[in-house]
Amino acid sequence: MAEISFGGLATGLPTEDLVTSLMVIERRPLDRLEADREYETIRLQAYEQFDAKLEDLRAAAGNLNITSDVQTTKVRLSSEENITASSNGAREGSYDISVVQLAQMQKTVTDGYSSETESIFGTGTFAINDTGIVIDDSNNSLQGLMEAINSISEETGVYASIINDGSDSENYHIVLTGKDASTSFSLSYDFKDAENNPIAFSASNVRTAQQAIAYVDGIEVVSNTNTLTGVIAGVTFNLNKESEIITPAADGNPAVYETSTLNVEADSESLKEKISTFVTSYNAVMDWIRSGYDVVIETAEKSEDGDDDEEQTLSDYLRGDSTINGIKRSLQSMLSDSVGSSGSLQILSEIGISTQSDGTLHINNGKLDEALDAKFDDVVKLLAGESSNDGVMKKFNSYLVNITSATEGMYAEKRDRYDNAVRRLDDQIAQKEPLIAKIEERIRAQFNAMELLVSNLNAQSDYLTQQMDMLSNMYNRN
Repeated sequence: MAEISFGGLATGLPTEDLVTSLMVIERRPLDRLEADREYETIRLQAYEQFDAKLEDLRAAAGNLNITSDVQTTKVRLSSEENITASSNGAREGSYDISVVQLAQMQKTVTDGYSSETESIFGTGTFAINDTGIVIDDSNNSLQGLMEAINSISEETGVYASIINDGSDSENYHIVLTGKDASTSFSLSYDFKDAENNPIAFSASNVRTAQQAIAYVDGIEVVSNTNTLTGVIAGVTFNLNKESEIITPAADGNPAVYETSTLNVEADSESLKEKISTFVTSYNAVMDWIRSGYDVVIETAEKSEDGDDDEEQTLSDYLRGDSTINGIKRSLQSMLSDSVGSSGSLQILSEIGISTQSDGTLHINNGKLDEALDAKFDDVVKLLAGESSNDGVMKKFNSYLVNITSATEGMYAEKRDRYDNAVRRLDDQIAQKEPLIAKIEERIRAQFNAMELLVSNLNAQSDYLTQQMDMLSNMYNRN
């Protein structure tokens, strides 16, 4: 049976308003729990936001972490007609290079056939060097022979494909290619038709295998490809064209080739850009820590120009947090630590990177340029370190790798704590919500009982008034 609510009909009281006001008071413990849950959620978002700033800083420090990343060099060629080159941490130097021979892979092409799928080769054998293939009804088409060759390519080093030359007939050819310049091969075959008659087959070498040959400062260098690595540490060469012969070989003397000069030079601009990126990322961390007055959670609302509103900082929710302060102190202390290298530069301030009063970094570009021009190797030792001495950026990178770890880092630990806290709050909220519902039910029942009582009293009052009126009328008539 549905509950009947009198809603103040008998008493004239604003029952709903009174119940609502009373329930506001009764819900205060529950509201506090829900507010605590929301606060924990925003704090976790703040930790996540801070972790993203640290991850950016880790990436910037990681780009200056090892010598090859810091010792940025570039190559300059007297001519790029015969070779091109790039540097990845190569040391400075100058080299004379000539290209004697380009690498190429052997290519052998068969005569043309009018079909890829018809049985052409009957039965027999087909061999690449000493590796044979049995030819039968399963593979005696051009397509079948190609697949059979490719099935043993790991063993032979020879791969096959089919090319259509576009002519009206006999337009399909098998092209066999060695895997690299060191792979040479020969073909042998014995095909017969159903009457045991030989089936003609012909293939021509259109290109022979040969290794690349170059001279670097007069030293002969050979390679299976036209890309040379490891000849000069950190330098990659691409051989594009054979060099011109200045003096042909004669009387037992080798030919003399035109040379291209390759200079490996310090790339100060590239290193300076990496340093600037680090300073920008570091300052973003410090700005986040000291800001926090606009504590608005990111929303999906669009600005008038249609772009998403920028995410607002949440650092105010972590103001005074011991974890944040500890990270700040650790980062600041690494800036002033002496690296103890053999170079003349020991701390960042010696290359123009200094700490300002608000904790951010400032670059003195003149001082940095001077250090890069005059003491490039010492700058490398300061940033990346040497031997057992860690450079400044190696220290930053090691610390930040740990603090941003997805399993053991700062945010991972805070996320676990948040999960436990929210689980506990959810349990308390789940316990209190039924109690609040019962309290509201009890209050409404009490008001209904009061309304019913007053209604009954009013009815009795009306009855007594009616009886008194009757007695009064009777008395008056008498």
